[in-house]
Amino acid sequence: MTTPAHTKNSWLIKQRFFNRHPKELLFTPQFISFGNQKLSVSTISDLSQGEPLQYRFGIEWIRGFEFTVGRKYQLFIKNGDGETIKISFGSYYGINKISLFNQYIEILNQLWRSYFDGLVDQYLELFKQKIPFTLANVKFDEFGIKIKSASFIKEEEKSLPWDDVGTKDYQTYFAIFSKQAPSLINKGYSYLDNWNTRILYSVVQTILLRREGQKKFDN
Repeated sequence: MTTPAHTKNSWLIKQRFFNRHPKELLFTPQFISFGNQKLSVSTISDLSQGEPLQYRFGIEWIRGFEFTVGRKYQLFIKNGDGETIKISFGSYYGINKISLFNQYIEILNQLWRSYFDGLVDQYLELFKQKIPFTLANVKFDEFGIKIKSASFIKEEEKSLPWDDVGTKDYQTYFAIFSKQAPSLINKGYSYLDNWNTRILYSVVQTILLRREGQKKFDN
């Protein structure tokens, strides 16, 4: 069971159903803590040189002998020093399924508002100033992006000009592909397995939308 604590930036989380000692998850401008773990929120003056804070998240199904018995909500947060916090809690046999799902969404939304929404703005400002940067293993510059597309033998770095960048968002991952050759040049980014896929999605989509808006304005 998971219940909100005294502020909107903190929650009491039971990692297991029969756990009598819930851990407090707390977001502050200086650090993130979960129980006795404490993760400093790194600051960086030059985003073109690295990612100060990263996260990944997702839901895993808990399977019994013949059928699914529950779901596990997972969230990993890592700072620029490589320190990581894992937040995990589950719903079993449908018990508190709705309230736990709502709590999971609430935590993700607050995490975004507290740390990552502003980070997206900083990446977009780099792009506006025509400063190259790398985000989630994707290289950005004013001319386009470079992704590591899988071939039959290995991944190869492919350059896509902005007019050739296509995207598709799915429930568990975000895909970038070439509009000209989507089956040959493409890359999927899992929200659970790959760091900062949600940030990547926001930055790429915003750049594409702004370019489309500028084209309509010019015409």
